[in-house]
Amino acid sequence: MMAVTHTAFSLTFTSLALGTANPVALLIAAVASQFPDIDTSKSTIGRFFLPISRFIEQRLPHRSITHSFLVTGIFTLATYPITFVAKPLYWQALVLGYFFGWFADVFTKSGVAAFYPSKARLVIPGNPRLRLATGSNAEWFVLFILIAFAILSIQINSAGGIVRSFNQILGLPSGAIEAVNQDSSRYLLTAQIKGRNAITQEPIEKAYEIIQPLNQNDLLVKDELGTTYRVGNSQECQIVASKMKIERVAPITTKVTNLFLDDEDLYEKIAALLQVESSDFEESNLNSPQNWGVRGAKSTQTRTYLSGTLTIFDADDLILPTHIDRYDTITLQPGSDIAYARLIAASPGEVLRLLGDYYASGNLVVRIVKKKV
Repeated sequence: MMAVTHTAFSLTFTSLALGTANPVALLIAAVASQFPDIDTSKSTIGRFFLPISRFIEQRLPHRSITHSFLVTGIFTLATYPITFVAKPLYWQALVLGYFFGWFADVFTKSGVAAFYPSKARLVIPGNPRLRLATGSNAEWFVLFILIAFAILSIQINSAGGIVRSFNQILGLPSGAIEAVNQDSSRYLLTAQIKGRNAITQEPIEKAYEIIQPLNQNDLLVKDELGTTYRVGNSQECQIVASKMKIERVAPITTKVTNLFLDDEDLYEKIAALLQVESSDFEESNLNSPQNWGVRGAKSTQTRTYLSGTLTIFDADDLILPTHIDRYDTITLQPGSDIAYARLIAASPGEVLRLLGDYYASGNLVVRIVKKKV
């Protein structure tokens, strides 16, 4: 079998087996696919390592020991220390690349000694007429098919894998939420939603930015104006979705910190925290109207969300608006002198606009999402 066919076979099936489109991993698999043919000086890698290939071919026939499960097992164990200094994915690609490199030869006329030291040859298929001859038209046809499958596999895995691609085609809300759970920590996501408004029953077909999943059935999203909605199939949703397709907008980094308050000025505490977290931006996130809803230059590089429960003091005059046509990220349980505010992915702007004049105690989880540049 030609070296290029070995490469295509190994690359294709490594991509499928690992569900990856990682170019480094696939390059490793492609290189490793040549290693089994080090047992002959006529091969590409044999000519490169001529002393080793001549040593082996003088003692053993071609496609014997290096094309066996025995040496594959030894190769697997010998290369395992790679996982201590590199990604396990790269080691897996190396091992699979080697295995698929020699396994491709089982489809040739002479087969391989897969069960070495047994001299029995593993040959597929049983009909000799259907076996491949090196450089034949049949092998070139197989090579074309392998390249097509390799491109398809890389495309599918680049989009998140077979399951994600299948879910994207069907547009099922359950599959979309699963995709969000997989990608939300690595990508800024949008959802192309087809459904209806739960209040007016008007049809909706629009893209929304995803903030986070709320449960296994619903997502929290926002439109271009920053208005938040609950989307899914539960009774609490403002948008009932029949189809959802998830799109990756940009890679992100996510940082999560805790903010503790002990009867402290809420405005000053949040402002001080976010000023530190946003100090690496030319325009501070503090001044972003998208997050604050107040004065300042527009910034689209960072998004900040606050979640948790706060005890608000001297809150006898505190009243928060409620809406049936949108999702309230801040809700209030009032009391005689204190109140309890629950925040779910609330923007700093909303917190300051509604609660900024009060002192509070509690614990907030601060999630800062930044686009990679």
